Amino acid sequence: MFKLRKSFLLKIALYVALAIYISTKLFDLTYRQPFQTINDTQKYGFEPTDCWFDQTSAPALTDCYYMHVPEDHAQQTDKAITFPVVVFRSDSIISTKAPVLHLGAGGPGAAIPLDYIEGIKAIWKSHRELSTDQGRDLFVIDPRGAGLSKPLLTCDTFVESEEKRLKYHLSVTTQWQESGQDYVDCIAKFKNQGVKLSTYNSLFIAHDIEKMRMAANVEEWVLIGVSYAATYAQIIATQYPDSVEAMVLDSATFPNLKAHDNFLDNAMAGYLALYDYCNLAPNCYTPLENIEKRIWHLHEELNLNPIKLELDHPYKNNKIDVILNGDRFISALWAGLYDVEIFADLRHIIPQLEKHSVYTITSYLENHIDFLLDPTFGDVSMSSHYCYDDKPYTDFESLRIQADKLPKGYLRDAALLALDFPHNCDEMLIGASDPIVSAKTKTDIPTLFLHGELDTITPLSDVTEQRKTFTKNCLVTYKLSHSVLGGNKYAQRVAAKFIGDNKRDQKTLDCSEYTWL
Repeated sequence: MFKLRKSFLLKIALYVALAIYISTKLFDLTYRQPFQTINDTQKYGFEPTDCWFDQTSAPALTDCYYMHVPEDHAQQTDKAITFPVVVFRSDSIISTKAPVLHLGAGGPGAAIPLDYIEGIKAIWKSHRELSTDQGRDLFVIDPRGAGLSKPLLTCDTFVESEEKRLKYHLSVTTQWQESGQDYVDCIAKFKNQGVKLSTYNSLFIAHDIEKMRMAANVEEWVLIGVSYAATYAQIIATQYPDSVEAMVLDSATFPNLKAHDNFLDNAMAGYLALYDYCNLAPNCYTPLENIEKRIWHLHEELNLNPIKLELDHPYKNNKIDVILNGDRFISALWAGLYDVEIFADLRHIIPQLEKHSVYTITSYLENHIDFLLDPTFGDVSMSSHYCYDDKPYTDFESLRIQADKLPKGYLRDAALLALDFPHNCDEMLIGASDPIVSAKTKTDIPTLFLHGELDTITPLSDVTEQRKTFTKNCLVTYKLSHSVLGGNKYAQRVAAKFIGDNKRDQKTLDCSEYTWL
């Protein structure tokens, strides 16, 4: 009886294996290949690990890894650095389609919320329709230097000092000068630790992704690039075109458009949007009178009579004292431009502050402080990106002349401070930059652009111009600000349709297929 049962089970197993094999051949399915993992002799590759969040609450078939890559890809024997990889599996046995790779939060230096379970759930929920629901594994990373990467290039000195500075009535000039010295100290610290700061840039991140693709036995990716991560996607597509099936670029930056090139125009566009808030906010029929004058009057008044607040610390279980002066008020408004809600809330912020009420402005101030005190933000990685990706291709003299023409006061001071911030590029030993990080993207890889019409961080006009050299592309816009994919179900639906559309490889894309969703 035992022999008969054993034989029967063996036959069943063989039939199942044969069925899978036949279906693989018939339907162009492939077995999911094992990842190349590190061992005593293999220095670079995947390291499987227990997830650093509550995996029991995570979506099914969620795996966590650290990817080990050379710090310097020009020296293959160089020391290894790591970055985190979370993989949401579509299926435990076979993979049918090219996986989707989310390249992180952008910044540069920003971290996507991979370190806690609610963040993991949010990522999966907002991206499952365009990945796992259609048979594609979803890979999500923090790039080198940010988030859960090792080394993490966070400037601890800056974070600690900034928490103290919040307690005092400081001008924007004083804050920038003191934070600049913090950065100088942090750069020296990382150099003394042997960190090769010249390798933390867009080009090396592209090389990291190619190493990961090969280690994961992936033929092609579908790349998702949000904000500055769109630059990563474009450089990957340029350097390794055979590795990319398609791209979805949300609120895109572009390699040939440098942060400082249009920052004066973009900054003014942000303030002009605030002044014109009622035309941008939903259901706004009676705008505040003299909005521009009232904003700057509040700036002056709060600098003379700042408001002392006690707020929850965004990363510690304690309270912090914060002085809301005029300069911090403007900084909070500027940070608010990342969210379209600022245009609706402005009608409450201004009258409330005129009566010394902080009810609505508090959330924007908290978001600003959250960014300043973020222990996962790669501050020094941001500087190394700037030194390699931007500085060699920026005409600073011309920009200073433009900044000098701004009205005296906050806007002019902030512009000049931004231009003269001590990134210490020479101290980072960053030599010649590869021109690829400044080249205009020209590609025939199918690309979907998603963009907010009210985005003043990466203006829609940039996309409208730059997409001309993407021979197969569609642009879909929304009445939103910066970053539309994560929180907008319609954008998610459009991206899902684009990624799953086998007609997108045709010579001419029919963009009407996506715009109605």
